[in-house]
Formats: sequence, structure tokens, C-alpha cells
Amino acid sequence: MPKLRVLALLAALGIVPVACGPAGPSRAAVTQSIQARVVSVDQTGKVSGERLLEPKAVARFYKARNSKTAWNPDVVPKIVEAIQGVYADGLNPEDYHLATIQRLDERRKHATTAELEADLDLLVSDAIAALVDHSRYGRIHPRSLDPRWNVDPRDGAPPLEESLTRVLEAGDPVKAVQAEKPDHFIYKGLVGALAQLRAIETNGGWGTVPAGKAIRPGTLDPRVPRLRTRLAASGELDAAAKADSSRRYDAALVAAVKLFQARHRLDETGVVDKTTLAAMNVTASARAAQVRVNLERARWVLGGLKGDFMLVNLPAFKAYLIQGNQNVWEARTQIGEEAKQTPTFRATMHTVVFNPDWTVPQSIVAEEILPKVERDKGALEKLKLKVYDSSGGEVDPSSVDWSSASEDNFPYTLKQPPGPDNPLGRVKFLFPNKYSIYLHDTPSKHLFETSKRTLSHGCIRLENALDLAELLLRGQDGWDQAKIQEVLATTETQNVELAHGPAVLIVYWTVSVGASGEVRYADDIYHLDQALLDALNAPSRAVTTGPS
Repeated sequence: MPKLRVLALLAALGIVPVACGPAGPSRAAVTQSIQARVVSVDQTGKVSGERLLEPKAVARFYKARNSKTAWNPDVVPKIVEAIQGVYADGLNPEDYHLATIQRLDERRKHATTAELEADLDLLVSDAIAALVDHSRYGRIHPRSLDPRWNVDPRDGAPPLEESLTRVLEAGDPVKAVQAEKPDHFIYKGLVGALAQLRAIETNGGWGTVPAGKAIRPGTLDPRVPRLRTRLAASGELDAAAKADSSRRYDAALVAAVKLFQARHRLDETGVVDKTTLAAMNVTASARAAQVRVNLERARWVLGGLKGDFMLVNLPAFKAYLIQGNQNVWEARTQIGEEAKQTPTFRATMHTVVFNPDWTVPQSIVAEEILPKVERDKGALEKLKLKVYDSSGGEVDPSSVDWSSASEDNFPYTLKQPPGPDNPLGRVKFLFPNKYSIYLHDTPSKHLFETSKRTLSHGCIRLENALDLAELLLRGQDGWDQAKIQEVLATTETQNVELAHGPAVLIVYWTVSVGASGEVRYADDIYHLDQALLDALNAPSRAVTTGPS
């Protein structure tokens, strides 16, 4: 008898057939279970043995939905794919309930309950909320590594449940989650670099070049074939070149080495010296880890970059002025030595000071000036420093008891008047901050030619600082190059308040991406990469002990 006729006969007799497979709970039961779990999360913070990463956003999301389920079971495999996709962003998919979601989804297919359906729905929502938040703004809070950090890109950001709703309403969760990630050339460039490095790593890496004396252009060296293979693997040399077994360090290979040196912020000499060799022998795996670290640092700031701003990248020893989304000025910098590290933070520039005088910080007075005066009573005159009392009156240095002067017993201020030898040069730029850091010109311009420029006591010395002043003041009260030169000629200090001061963002990026897409690496001068990498690799705090 045909199946339809059998069903019709059973219906006429009032008999309801039992479905083949597990009977699903009613929607009302699942809704009630979700409601109970959202209330419970406020107390335990856990669902199915896992601590929610974004409990407040999840609670608001379900409150707006009257605790109704959000995710069709058929879409869970796509959600899993979206979670796995954060691997490309340098994040760990396991941090987003991946294993538990997969396990609950598999159990649901065989035997399900309202509680299981609720757990799965809530964990999917929390996973999506967290991975969107982390890929936008960072998984690690920067203040946990550096309490001086004062930038939070989440400030003023729309509620996270809005992103959840967008992903829910999209036809494809994978594309929807991807659309929530940073759409910035720096971020995209780093993601591309990470994928390339991981592919190289999968293919066996790029090998090493043995140590030895420097390889100079035109010379013969048995390591040259290894050098070709190394640079072909990382893309500075055409892949076909690795078949060349010549030991001659020829022009094509020299050009490739210079490109490698440029990409690693080394002197572009073409000589494979100890420094260049050390950079080449960093493994592809280590470079991938370095990119992951800097993807996280990029997430910390890219969400807050709006309008005109100055970016100072400490390890790169470079500063940039961005106006109208264009890089209109860049210059080399000198920054704080390792013992007096320049901090990373954000502020707003307010003032340009022409012909600045220099008030010597008390730390420098105690550590450097007082010992010099003790050895040489004429040191103050040689350093062109003047002494002032607490009222601002100038004091005759001969009236000071220098023999008893110390860091705790020196009620004076030392200043150097404006002039060509003033350590601040002809101009400085003020952006109020609690670290007393500012940007300034310098008479020590020859030091910009050195590779590692950790040379200051913390403030940032700029190359071509007067060009920056002209750009910042352009269109304001007739300020142009001629007016600036007129003010400088007076040798009198003049403060100019900026009508539209840019944000100043001081960052620590050991991998950066230029506007044309080139990826560049820098030395970890302050040794900060490893701590952040360890934090990224640490097990997720989401997992707790509890029922599965």
C-alpha cells in the first residue's frame, strides 16, 4: 500500500505515527531554557562548562529577542567555518568555544533537549560576538602588558550586539564575520604576510645561510647558492634563480639582498654582513609569530584612526603625518634608549613652539649635570645652562653650594636658552601627556644616519621638523615658510596654538605595512614582542571546569 494512503488511514483512525529519529524540544521550551541560562550567566558566567567571553553583549542580544533562539541548526557548520577563519587573523579558533560547539552540534543530531539547544545557541552567539570584538580591537588588553597605554578603540564603538544581529541576518555567516573585521590596508597587508609566511613554513621554510665572513658584491663564496635559495623562498629573488649553482655574488643577487635589507630596515649596502645574515636566518615560523604580534597591535589602534593624525612607530624610527588619508610627511626619528624607553600612548597636539628653551629634567640634572659641575666648575657655562630659583629668578651659579647639591637637595631649575645648540633645536611640538614626552628638532642631525637610533632620554627627535611645522600651520593666520623664518630669526620663544591639532599616536610595531602594501620588519628594540606572543598563545580563559 502506498505510504501516503497508509498515513491517511492512520490519521483517520486517530493514530499519530512516531517519527524516525530524535524528537526535538518545543521552541517554547528552548526559549525558557535560554532565558534561565541568561539569568544564570550573571551569577556563574558559564554555559555548558565554558565561561562566556562577552556575557553582557549576549544578554542584551537575547533580551532584545525575548530569549528566542537565534541560530538555525543548519547554519552551525558555517558558524564553525567562520570561527576557524580567525586563524588567518593570527587568532586561535579554539578560544571561541570551537570544540564545545562542534560537540554539542553532534550530540544534537542524535538526541537533543531544550537545555542542549539553548547551550548551543548561546555559545554560538558568544563565539561570534567575541571573535568580532577581538578581530576588530584585539584579544589582549594592552594595559595588561603596559599600564601606560591609554588608547581604547572600543571607546565610542557601537554595541557589540549590533554586529551579532548583522551576522545573524546575513545570508552567509562566513562572509558576514569577515565584513566585520578591519578594512584597513595595514591590517590586510599583515594578514597577507601571515598567510605567505605560513605557506612558506608548510613547504619547509626557507633554510639558513651558514655563518662566515661578510659576502661582498662580485666575490666568490660557497654560500652564494644557499643565499639564492633563501631569497627566492621569501620573494626578493625570482623563484627560478635557486637553480643557479654559481658561487659568484652577482648583480642580480646584490639587488635582491638590498631589497631584503630595505624590507628589514637595514643599511642597503648589498654586503651580507653579520647583521644581514642574522635577519635572514630568522625562521619563517618566527617571522609569522612576529606578524601575529603586530596584527594584535594593529587591532589596538586601527579602529580609532579617524581624521588627520601623526603616527610615530618606535622600532621603525619613523614618524608620519597623515592628512586626508594621505601620507604627506615622514621623517626619521631618534627615540628613548632602552633604559629610558619612549612609552606608547595617544594624545592630541596643541602647540608648536619656535625657538624653544630647554628646561633640564631633574633626572638629567641629578644623573648627568651635577657630576659634571662637581668635576668642572665651568661646566654650566660650557653647556650654556642658566640657574633659576623657585620663583623663576636667575641665580648666579657661584652663589650655589654645589658641594651639597644632590637629587634630593637642589631647589633650582636649569635652563638652556634658545639657540642653534639647544638640544630641542628650532622647534618643538607639544601634546599634553603625563609622561612629559614631546616631539622636537635636534642639532644632532648626523645621528639620523645611524641604524639604531635609541639615543634620547625618552622624547622623540625629528628630522626635518620645520617642514612638519609648516604643514601643521598651513592655512592658519598667514603662517608659511617665510613667516616661520622671520620668527626663527628673532631667537625669541614663540608659542603658536594649533587651530586643528592632529592626534599623535605613538606605537610599537615591529612589522608594518606601507601605503603601497610593502611589508617591513624592524628589530624588537625594547624586547616587547615575546610577552605579547605569550599572551596570545596562552590558553583561553573561556574554558572552565564543568559539565560538557
